[in-house]
Amino acid sequence: MGKKIASGWILYRPDKGLVKQEIYEVNRLMETAPRYGYEVEVVNPDELSFVIGDKNSGALYRHGELVDPLPDFAIPRMGSATSYFALAVLRHIEKLGIYTLNSSKAVALAQDKLRHLQVMADAGLPVPKTILVQFPVNIDHIEREIGFPTVVKTRIGTQGSGVHLCETRQALHDLLQFVEANNPDAELFLQQFLPESRGRDVRVLSVGGLIVGAMERKAAEGFKSNYSQGGSAVPFEYGPKNELSVANTMAVLGMDMAGLDYLYDDEIGFRILEVNSSPGFEGLENTCGVDVAAAVFRFLDVKLHISNKHKACLMGWDKPAECMPEK
Repeated sequence: MGKKIASGWILYRPDKGLVKQEIYEVNRLMETAPRYGYEVEVVNPDELSFVIGDKNSGALYRHGELVDPLPDFAIPRMGSATSYFALAVLRHIEKLGIYTLNSSKAVALAQDKLRHLQVMADAGLPVPKTILVQFPVNIDHIEREIGFPTVVKTRIGTQGSGVHLCETRQALHDLLQFVEANNPDAELFLQQFLPESRGRDVRVLSVGGLIVGAMERKAAEGFKSNYSQGGSAVPFEYGPKNELSVANTMAVLGMDMAGLDYLYDDEIGFRILEVNSSPGFEGLENTCGVDVAAAVFRFLDVKLHISNKHKACLMGWDKPAECMPEK
């Protein structure tokens, strides 16, 4: 093995509340990094700190000790566990000139389901009709604009949590009454239900605007098709039109890596349900036979301006004339 090409951090913050932790994804990135010449360490952002307003504003600390040297890149894998503190740390890392996959802006955007729907809709991308509500909810308005069944969602959630299908007006009334009694400040939005997608959707994983793999997910039961909750999956055949659509969506959201969930719609084909900036990829790798972790490090070569010739020299894969010392 030759010298390392670059060193980086995987920013990972465990969240016991998740149905499935991101252990698989973190391990895959860790085991794949050396094959591409990268040295990677898992770092909990809660261990990091920084100072504002003095000569050390350009420094970063871990457990109170100065980090020197700084990493060349950071890969946020915090998902819904991205706290205000973690996001502040990520912004400071970017301020120091460290490349992050994704940026703090993209992470914050993906975390807010309603906001990234707004951004996509404003760009003319197809999304389900959605209404933000507060208590008391005008159910007549909901029935006119969305109808039933309707999907109730929390603004922040992951792996299918915080999502409920109300088949009838009465079911929605009962659910809202329960939520209001227990959490009157709950941030909810209601969304159009597409019957063509009952229990199924399409997950696309993109790195650098390119599709790494795509699969159709089907629910074991109910209407939520999350792989992490026991659903099944098969490869989804995509074409040039799909690739262009995904690249456009990634550009609109300013994301370098994302999992995009699409719902079937008989009228227009697909609607974008939501986007995840820290997508799980165990199901995709197993279903489609793709290497997502390898795609991440190949993309890092591009972002860090590492040429194939430079990599070959450092890794010792071959001995081109440019690598050999002069006689």
